[in-house]
Amino acid sequence: MSSKNFGLFGYRFKCKGDYLTYKSIYGKKFRVRLKDIETVTVDLARASKGTLKVIGHGTVLAQVTLPRSWAEKAQTFILNNLDRAQTQ
Repeated sequence: MSSKNFGLFGYRFKCKGDYLTYKSIYGKKFRVRLKDIETVTVDLARASKGTLKVIGHGTVLAQVTLPRSWAEKAQTFILNNLDRAQTQ
């Protein structure tokens, strides 16, 4: 699978090989295998923030709090790439 990138003002999501990675300008990061991801949700965290949660095997594999509109865009990016990874 080729590398797919999605970035928002220093927040970078990348689907490369078998992994989804995230890295922020503040040093927060995670790496999750795409085949372990079942779904991605966005929960309202506070005022205009949303918590993006990567769910797999009945648990939260990774989560990050972003501005809600960015979290929703990241959710769409991940789900689209997850669909592509599962059909290969």
